[in-house]
Amino acid sequence: MNMKHIKYNLFILTAVMTLIAGCTENLDLKPIAKDTEVTYYKDAASIDATVTAAYAQLCAREVFDKDYYLVIGSLPADDVEAGGETINDFPMAQHFDQFTHSIIDLTPTEEIWRYCYKGCRLANTAIEKMQLPDIADQDFINVRTGEMKFMLSFYHFILVQVFGGVPIADKYIQPEDFYTPRNSIKEVLDYCEATLTEAINLLPEKNSPAYNKFVGSEVGRAYKSTAQALLAKVLLYESSYAKNYPGDERFAGCQEKWAEALKNAEDVINSNSYSLVGANGERFSSWRTYPNENATIDGFRWLFTVDGDNSSESIFEIQSVNDGLGWGSTRGNTMTVFQTCRKYRKADGTLGDIGGWSFNCPTEHLVNAFKNSDPRETNLNSKPCSETDDPRFATSVGREGDSIQIYNKGIVWVPMDFENLPTKMIGRKFECSYEEYWQANQWTQGPFNVRLYRYSELLLFAAEAAFMANDKTKALNYLNMVRARARNCGTTGKPENLDNVSFEDIVHERRLELAGEPARYFDLVRWNLAEKYIGGTYNNGLAVNIEFVKGKHEFAPLPNSEVQLSKGTLVQYPAWE
Repeated sequence: MNMKHIKYNLFILTAVMTLIAGCTENLDLKPIAKDTEVTYYKDAASIDATVTAAYAQLCAREVFDKDYYLVIGSLPADDVEAGGETINDFPMAQHFDQFTHSIIDLTPTEEIWRYCYKGCRLANTAIEKMQLPDIADQDFINVRTGEMKFMLSFYHFILVQVFGGVPIADKYIQPEDFYTPRNSIKEVLDYCEATLTEAINLLPEKNSPAYNKFVGSEVGRAYKSTAQALLAKVLLYESSYAKNYPGDERFAGCQEKWAEALKNAEDVINSNSYSLVGANGERFSSWRTYPNENATIDGFRWLFTVDGDNSSESIFEIQSVNDGLGWGSTRGNTMTVFQTCRKYRKADGTLGDIGGWSFNCPTEHLVNAFKNSDPRETNLNSKPCSETDDPRFATSVGREGDSIQIYNKGIVWVPMDFENLPTKMIGRKFECSYEEYWQANQWTQGPFNVRLYRYSELLLFAAEAAFMANDKTKALNYLNMVRARARNCGTTGKPENLDNVSFEDIVHERRLELAGEPARYFDLVRWNLAEKYIGGTYNNGLAVNIEFVKGKHEFAPLPNSEVQLSKGTLVQYPAWE
């Protein structure tokens, strides 16, 4: 374009702007053809829709189940391998499993980053719009603001688990806020702790009048004890970082807050809002007993079924539904297809296809842990045993001889086949019946809620915080509560109550109780034990040496696309540069 055209266009633009300026007082600047932000936010219903959208990011596409739960939170640990059809199946999962991931082409981390910050943007928008003059119900404002402060803390905590220090999104984002440097881990944790404290002061107790009015039967919302439970977890992480990484600049300023973590955990315990499913030997009806309609299953096994969604043990879980909307729009999970065995053995010895993808394969390390005989674990008070003595094993690990339900001229049980799997085992916590899922077989539409935080985990956090605060009596009590539930789900009398407790006992119990869930890797990192437990040879048709690099692999690199867009504002940790 030449200078003549530029001047002409500037003339037209100036004329138009002059005309607009002269008529502004007579113009209605609110368009009537469609909603804008100005016209949309006018009542409690419009704010509620944004609140729902902030929650809904948790079940958007495959971010918080496949990316966070599986690829980042589970596969890098020692107790599972990636699996899949071959070593080349879902390469990014293999890379995180083998610690060969780099700053280039990290789709899982990009998705976690973007959806966490999208959730923060929606939560901050809802909080800001709560100040509209037409919103007069103060109870509504308090409850919904408390929920959004919980979600802000939750999204930031996921980000700090995955990336370490990240930018804090603590306000309604303007364009100039897009290029914000990363805050330190300490600053992000401080933000989470302060924001959760605000949430706790705003959110209702379960079954209080405000709870019944604004939460009620709407499962999945946060209330007071939900925020207290997350605060206990955040405080425990800060305490672990402070204790286990002295002198590491990434964790500078972190403090040991074991007593605070214990207090918040005990506030939840004493609220009587939660209980351990099957703790007293209760049995439950389930599709797993088909065709015997009179048979029942134990509480721990039932907990990991669709019927166990939002149980008394649920502190926070992603609400999944098989809604038929298809990939990209559905609110279902992808974990059922990712973690179900791929093949079964027919009567004639040939193989059939179940439809699963066979990821998250338990290792012999995990089997040995259930035997209380992993040679890397020392100072345990548990005695060696058979892995099957612990009722949790059958729920956590599938191996040769185990069966799965399919449809073949009717619903039948068939033996799973593990020939293509690197460990010859599969995780079993996300299996669904044929009628619940496989009949439609839409891979992104699993109806099974994703359990992000269970009451048993909180009890183990309480045990750890008590132990570190030098109260071994409480630590032993909380640890034995989890072991007693497991024992009462079986007939072997195992795992028995312990008479003494060590820190290693707590590490061990978390390993068994949360096997295959997104805990082991994050635990090993915060305890600074990843280098000890992670490493060796992974063989899935091709021997690969796995090496955890201390000072680097505790956190994933920031998404390279975001670093580039920030024009130098976002900086990787030195080991990733």
